[in-house]
Amino acid sequence: MSEGILDTSGIIAIFGYLLSLLLIGWWANKARQSSSLNDYYLAGGSVGTTAMFFTLYATQYSGNTLFAIPGAAYRGGFIGLSVVVAITAVVLVYFTYAPHLNRLAKKHEFVSLGDFISWRFDSKPLLIAVNLIAIFTLMTYALGNFKAVGLLLETASGGAISFAAGIMILAVVMAIYESLGGLRGVIWTDMLQGSLLFLGCLLLFGAVFMMNGPDSITNPEVLVRELASYFRDDMDAINFFSIVILIALGAAVYPQAIQRIYIAKDETTLKRSYAPLLLMPVLTTLPMILVGISVAEWLPDLPDGQTENVVIYAVNHITGQYPSLSWLLILYLGAAVAAIMSTIDSAMLTLGSIVTKDMVEKSQKDIEPEALFKISRYTSLTLMIVMAVLAILLPQSIWTLLIFKFEFLIQIAPAVILGTRSSWIESKGTLWGLAAGCACALLLKLLPILDLGPAHLAGIHAGLWGLAVNLLVLLIIGTRTRKVSQRMR
Repeated sequence: MSEGILDTSGIIAIFGYLLSLLLIGWWANKARQSSSLNDYYLAGGSVGTTAMFFTLYATQYSGNTLFAIPGAAYRGGFIGLSVVVAITAVVLVYFTYAPHLNRLAKKHEFVSLGDFISWRFDSKPLLIAVNLIAIFTLMTYALGNFKAVGLLLETASGGAISFAAGIMILAVVMAIYESLGGLRGVIWTDMLQGSLLFLGCLLLFGAVFMMNGPDSITNPEVLVRELASYFRDDMDAINFFSIVILIALGAAVYPQAIQRIYIAKDETTLKRSYAPLLLMPVLTTLPMILVGISVAEWLPDLPDGQTENVVIYAVNHITGQYPSLSWLLILYLGAAVAAIMSTIDSAMLTLGSIVTKDMVEKSQKDIEPEALFKISRYTSLTLMIVMAVLAILLPQSIWTLLIFKFEFLIQIAPAVILGTRSSWIESKGTLWGLAAGCACALLLKLLPILDLGPAHLAGIHAGLWGLAVNLLVLLIIGTRTRKVSQRMR
């Protein structure tokens, strides 16, 4: 696409917004209460309902929502709809364990996911295994969103801002305001960014609906008929629900989601902030899926390398037909940049907490809090730049990264969810179950690459087969060595 939808004034507006984020980071730094890891990574651990909702929303809906999911809908139709069901199910999974984990976090002053694993299981090998998966997940999560924002700026500016330049500019901005403000700065920006993203998605869908004819997928009657046809294929239905379970359990134990559980003021605050999230997939993800399918109706022959740009194509198409909507859609693009950034900085902040809290602090018991606080800031800066460079160099698509990370992230679900709720889960069974689950998932992921098997065995993702093996091993070893955890009494 040679001509972008952002003119010079639009590009200036985005850079002005980035400058405002630096000011928010400076303001958040001035507002910090202490030079402690609790204040830096958890904003003091007493966040209220409204701020909790917006930081959860802005973190959950990101580059995946704006690029990977519409792109998957363009290529595969209703397979992207599985994400709507999955994200709703994520909230239901939260309700099963998050309030109890919040109570434990307040009592034992958890900062990182590793703090809970160490307290609950008292096993260094299990802590290392969980952290390795968490690091891998956070890296792929950040990579996908870095790619999304690079695509957004390059395509929207018509190449005036290159893919690599867009990523590096935003990485530097995020590194500065995150290192200054920590999670408090992230939450303050999330409240604005989440509001803009929500309005932007609805505005874009409204414009697409207005342009579509009566035979389009945005017509409720057509939508219902096409859905019924889609689910007549048993294999499509199995693959659909495989994605639902994979994302529902995997996203519920995102390391940054665990930290969001820690920061809520109390259990009641947490429950109140989760409740409205049940509606957000229908109001955010579903419109983006229908946008992707609509672009497939308008422009059916996009090359595979451009399918994750379908939202940009939609914006270009709409502004060509309705020039008066240009300012609204440019606002949407600005909100998209902001929302993607809020997702990346959350992942990077959590990754920094693993490095600082679970590696540096545990290896150097006598380190001073002030020195640890400085290390946390330098870690944030370094990790942000490293991940930006990797996003530029690595070729994987956003949807591939989205699904791939869940295949392994889901393997820590027993340790987190069952570990929070069940007193008989112990370290040996949990460790061997996790190892067996990862080995099974990795083997099944390698089979199609080596031309030795299908991508999805019986239509079910490798991560779910791995989870089944994980739970089986956990059950066998747990039954043989069953003992009630004294810490969970």
